[in-house]
Amino acid sequence: MTALKAARKPAVRAAKAQSPSRSARARPRPRLSPAAPADSAGRRVIPEIIVGFDEEAVADEGIAALAACPELFVHDAQLVTLVPRAHPGLALARAMPTLRIEPLPSPRLRELLSRSARWLVPQSGDDAQHVVSHVPKWVVSGIASRRHWPGLRPLTAVVTAPVLRPDGTILATPGYDEATGLYLAPREALPTFDDSPTMADARDAAETLLASVEHVPFAAPADQAAWLAMVLTPLARFAVAAGLPLCVVEDSPRSRWSDDVITDIANLVVAGPPVAIDADDLVPSPRRSIDALRENGESIARITNGAARPAVVWRRIHEVLERTRATNGFVWFASTTRAMRDAELNRFALITRCEGGRMTEHDGDAFIRDRTTSDLLVAGLTILRAYQVAGRPPVRLTRWAGFERWSGVVRAAVVWCGLPDPVTSLGQTPEPTNATDAAAADLVVGWSELAAAFPGGATARQALDALEQAPRDRYARLRAAVTVFAPGPLDEQGTATRLGRSLRRHRHEVHEGLSLVLAGSGNQGNRWAVRASSPTSPA
Repeated sequence: MTALKAARKPAVRAAKAQSPSRSARARPRPRLSPAAPADSAGRRVIPEIIVGFDEEAVADEGIAALAACPELFVHDAQLVTLVPRAHPGLALARAMPTLRIEPLPSPRLRELLSRSARWLVPQSGDDAQHVVSHVPKWVVSGIASRRHWPGLRPLTAVVTAPVLRPDGTILATPGYDEATGLYLAPREALPTFDDSPTMADARDAAETLLASVEHVPFAAPADQAAWLAMVLTPLARFAVAAGLPLCVVEDSPRSRWSDDVITDIANLVVAGPPVAIDADDLVPSPRRSIDALRENGESIARITNGAARPAVVWRRIHEVLERTRATNGFVWFASTTRAMRDAELNRFALITRCEGGRMTEHDGDAFIRDRTTSDLLVAGLTILRAYQVAGRPPVRLTRWAGFERWSGVVRAAVVWCGLPDPVTSLGQTPEPTNATDAAAADLVVGWSELAAAFPGGATARQALDALEQAPRDRYARLRAAVTVFAPGPLDEQGTATRLGRSLRRHRHEVHEGLSLVLAGSGNQGNRWAVRASSPTSPA
């Protein structure tokens, strides 16, 4: 029985090996010898950072190590990186990925810290020895929460085409530019530039640019010069480094050229289709739209839904853009109609006027048919660079308050090439450029002659009765305007109706220092009067 129990007695189990303690597991980790200043190939040595109790000092060492990361930048008081993205508005055949500014995620920051340095912690039980460790989380959060990172590269903006630097040279090398903080990420192969162009080269370049839009019916030579200034403004926006004027394309009542003109300018400076921003989104809170422009590296934006707005609304929009510094580095385009012309707009807008005519398919292709966009881009930069090479010779210009630096870089270069001043309307009423403008001036000035007979303003019916009863040699200018705007017998109601519509259409327009205003209304209709208006104040 005893032998049987002994046979059934289980064998003694072998003692289970205990897992080594955490400190025991840490002991076999390799010790690191001090890093040499450089390896045999001359490559950069990764620094070693010992994690201690002075957290600020450890974070400072981590920031110093991050300075060697080529993909890390500081933009708008935050750590950012550049992410490739496809531009949706460009043809796939020639589109190259562009770069978008995006905040650096914390996991990516930790990876960069791990790549930029070897992080060491004291070995347990022996503070004199150190072992490799992961980047502590508190280091990552501490560095990310700072608003100043000494040694990291500041990023001003991403540009997709060469631009003029503040020192007058051309940024034409892809990649990061230490002098300006700009990052050039071209969408197309870069053309070659002459670094020392002459005045003759600049004038040839101006003729090349103007020949590309010879199909556009500009109202006057000054409007061609204004168009050229609009082309040069995006190329010189960082050289100006100050507020830029609002670029306005004014359409005539019979045609609309603004869409094609603005799009062509954007294509010329290789900016792609201009970003459309509704005017109603800018006045209440423009920050979101402006931040999106900065992140995407956009240079041109178009304000839509504003063609029929008066100049006082445009002034409010411009004030909002100035307050948020959105006119620095961005070129804002808009379109208006001839009926909304107001002298107040001349205070902050560069205006080019287009007359009547219909765009054909031939006209739509003319912009890029004879010249490639790279040729036109070179022409624009040639004008700006030649003026800088010449020493920026003084040009006689009327001072434009708030845009002195833009005038010294762009406006002066246009006039230096032999073109009219693109801001000829500054300080004066625009001269009539066609029969409609001349008739509008006759209407306003001629209506002022009725003040003696109608001190409180006259209705359209009263004005026509006065013309019918007065001698033929009296109210000559008003008669000429009625012939254009309201042809027909003076005693017919249809003539009065057409005249009343013309009065509403041309109200607030300044002609020869005068403008039409609504003096009142009653059973007989609206009463219109004329008052003196300064070109530098709202009409």
